[in-house]
Amino acid sequence: MYLSRYRTLFALLLVLSLAPGEARSEWTVAELEDIGQGEEAQVAFTDNEEGYSLEIYRDSVNAVRGRFTLAGELLAFAERSCATYQIDRGAPRNRSINNAPCLSTDRWSEYILGYIENRHIASSPLLAIMNGINIVFRFKLENGDYRTTSFSLQGSKRALTTVLGDDVNVGPD
Repeated sequence: MYLSRYRTLFALLLVLSLAPGEARSEWTVAELEDIGQGEEAQVAFTDNEEGYSLEIYRDSVNAVRGRFTLAGELLAFAERSCATYQIDRGAPRNRSINNAPCLSTDRWSEYILGYIENRHIASSPLLAIMNGINIVFRFKLENGDYRTTSFSLQGSKRALTTVLGDDVNVGPD
């Protein structure tokens, strides 16, 4: 009986792991040039099967930033437009902390997710990214089309702990 139950569970896990999914990428940590500062920075990075990417990094003034970048060179955001993101069933957002506007170009939208102060970050969005399952981005393109894409958050906590530092505590705002 126990053997039969384990075989059924194993078969189910095998089927689920082989099932196609739109957001099945892994988070990694990379050393990149700090955007806008010319310094090296660690970046928690993931991309999805559609070619979109999401990076979260700590800049030189201890701001934690998230940057969503479009896939390929042929796509461009609508003018003065930022992507909206939603983590699991949380509220959709397209602003930085303290309701500040996001930064954007025709290729990427960037959000300040929080500031590290005394080894602590008060940021509900960052906490949700670290403990969530999925993040969905909705955005308008230059040609008027709307698109949606998503990323798995599996492995994000490990990667973000490396980037932010093991001694940094992330809590709600």
